[in-house]
Amino acid sequence: MELKINKNRLIETFTDLVKIDSPSGEEKEVGEYLEKRLLAMGFVVQFDSYGNLIASEPGKNHMLLSCHMDTVEPGRGIKPTIEGNKITSDGTTILGGDAKAGVAAILEGLQTAYDNGIDRIDLQPVFTREEEIGLVGAQNIDFDLIIGTHGVVFDGNGSVSRVFTASPTYIGFNISIKGRAAHAGVEPEKGLSAIRIASELIASLEQGRLDDETTFNIGRIEGGTVRNAVPENTLIEGEFRSHNLETIELLQSSVKAKISEFREKYP
Repeated sequence: MELKINKNRLIETFTDLVKIDSPSGEEKEVGEYLEKRLLAMGFVVQFDSYGNLIASEPGKNHMLLSCHMDTVEPGRGIKPTIEGNKITSDGTTILGGDAKAGVAAILEGLQTAYDNGIDRIDLQPVFTREEEIGLVGAQNIDFDLIIGTHGVVFDGNGSVSRVFTASPTYIGFNISIKGRAAHAGVEPEKGLSAIRIASELIASLEQGRLDDETTFNIGRIEGGTVRNAVPENTLIEGEFRSHNLETIELLQSSVKAKISEFREKYP
C-alpha cells in the first residue's frame, strides 16, 4: 500500500502550532494542544513535574520521538503566511520553525500511521520545555517515565534527510564583576571600572571556532548605570561547546584560572 503524507494537514498543523505563543517558560498552551492530538491517537499522556510532555503506549523496545516546544523571541503573535512553497512570518517575529517544524513532522507521521492502521514499531513521543535557554527541560525530565530504548530528536539544520549522530556538550557561564563606584567627573581615581575589568577579561579569552570540534563565545555584557559614574558592576554571559569532553574540561579549567588571575590583579 502506497502511503503519502497529507500535505494540507501538515501545513495546517504547523501553522496552528506557530500561532500558539510558546517562548521559553511559557509552553503550557502548546503542551495542551499536543496532549489533545496524542490522546486522540490512543497515547497515554503525562506531564512530569517540570512540564515536559511524555506520551506512551503498550509495547517494548520503544523508539523515542522528541522535540522541544519552546521558541526564541520575538515569538509572540506569529502570523504565518504561505507564499508558494514557503511559509514565512510577517517579518516582525520569528516563524517558529525551530522546532515546531519538527513537532509538526512527528504529529503528521503519527497521524498518518494511525489513520491507515499501519503496523509500526512502538513509539514514545516526548516534547520538552525550555530548550532554547539551555536544554533546561531535558535536564529536568523525569526519566522514570522514559521507556524508549533509542530515539530521534527532530531539531537540526539542513535537508530533511540529514541525520546528526552526535552533538556538542554545551557549557554556559556567567561572570559577575564588582568594581568600585565613583563620580567620573569629580574623583575618577577613587573608582575601579567593572566594565574596564570585564573588557580586559573578555579580550584575554580566545573566542570563535577554537578547533574543528569546539567553539567559544561571549554573547552578552551588561554594566554601569549612568554615563558620569565609574561602573561598579558588570555581568558577562558566555558559552563554550565541544564534541570532545577533554576539551570541555580544559576550557572549564582555563576559564576558572583566568578568573582567579583577575581576582588577584583586581582584589
